[in-house]
Amino acid sequence: MGKAPVLPEVRALRYSGQMTQESEKKLAGADPDALLTRAYELETPDQSLALYRDWADTYDDHLEQGLSYLSPRAVAAVFAEYVDDLGVHILDVGCGTGLAGLAARGHGFERLDGIDISPEMLEQAGKKQIYSSLIQADLTHPLEIADNTYDAAISSGTFTHAHVGAVAFDEIFRILKPGAVFACTVNAEVWVENGFGPKIRELTRRGIVHVREIRPGAYFKGEDAIGRFIVFQKC
Repeated sequence: MGKAPVLPEVRALRYSGQMTQESEKKLAGADPDALLTRAYELETPDQSLALYRDWADTYDDHLEQGLSYLSPRAVAAVFAEYVDDLGVHILDVGCGTGLAGLAARGHGFERLDGIDISPEMLEQAGKKQIYSSLIQADLTHPLEIADNTYDAAISSGTFTHAHVGAVAFDEIFRILKPGAVFACTVNAEVWVENGFGPKIRELTRRGIVHVREIRPGAYFKGEDAIGRFIVFQKC
């Protein structure tokens, strides 16, 4: 099975390296709560690009150490419950710095591609050296990826406040193969306003997907279970 195509207007990025002294200084001076607040107040793609440009260098440390972020490991564990074949070709949707991809690798999955709107976040993802290809693209627009490309998909933290709405599901399922499992998180606080319920019912009614499971879960240690961990299977 070949690599995911990288077509015109879509950039594949590969990087390697360690955290620099400049990044460490940024981490010491940045406020993770303030950055998280900005993330929940985004209104435009330009604001999203600006936020993650500012946050990329320190994102992993802020989320995992400062805020005890649980979602990437939790969604990878759910994904592993439904997918036995460790050789499946997986797309990490809204991969950011690669935390969900890294968690998936921890379960033995090795064929990973990532897609995200932020080049700076993709740069950090590339440093983890776990992705075959990294694609910069806006998930709310048509993706220049062929139909039925991927065997499975995973996503953590993408479908939340001021980020990506249910409109992205059409393209995600288009590029998944029949039978593909897609495990993702959706923030329950945006379930209604971003149209997740109607979109899932529409896709089910049209015979595009089957919902295998929806379970509640916490995004951060010690907080309420505001996440919905959803497992879809493409029909």
